[in-house]
Amino acid sequence: MSADRTTEILNYLSAISREVGEMRTEIREHRAETQARFERLEARFERVETEVHALRGDVRTLWSRIDRFESRVLNTRADLRELEDRVSALDGKENPLRVD
Repeated sequence: MSADRTTEILNYLSAISREVGEMRTEIREHRAETQARFERLEARFERVETEVHALRGDVRTLWSRIDRFESRVLNTRADLRELEDRVSALDGKENPLRVD
């Protein structure tokens, strides 16, 4: 093999080696960037998870209050019907304002 051919092969291998080195550097940078993004997403997910947990507690509290309010509304509606029936009986006719 001639010296020129050997030099050409060595230059070619050297260029490949440089490109592989550059590619490794790019891959490391990309991997570091991807890892940083993943960590940011993980932190956001943890915040969302905490907020959802708090929201679930708030919803349970609201449902409890709605249940209590609903029973009061039903009792008030029953009382109102009873009073309307009494008024109707006293008037001797049906009350047109009755809420059913």
